[in-house]
Amino acid sequence: MPYILRHKETGEIAASLQKNHYDLVYYGVKLWNSEKEALEEREPYLEAECFPEPDRWETLLVREERAKLMNVKLKNDPARRVYMDAGGVLTVQADEGPQETVS
Repeated sequence: MPYILRHKETGEIAASLQKNHYDLVYYGVKLWNSEKEALEEREPYLEAECFPEPDRWETLLVREERAKLMNVKLKNDPARRVYMDAGGVLTVQADEGPQETVS
């Protein structure tokens, strides 16, 4: 199961442009294979992607299906953000336009 980064107050899930194993660029949730790797790379990743306050992000273990759903909801669009509340409910928000909520 992968690890993600979630902002403690807003619930935003860290996402950015990345390359998949086919070397294709896509916009999606940043995933790590281990908590140790996520913790070691958290601050450099957040700073490189211009996320504010790196100390306010937590590392979370999620099911692979859940991570895939987050990426589907992002629609490969950097203007979209995905948020997860404490109960696990996902909310997707575009820079402009309505919000979409998924349980």
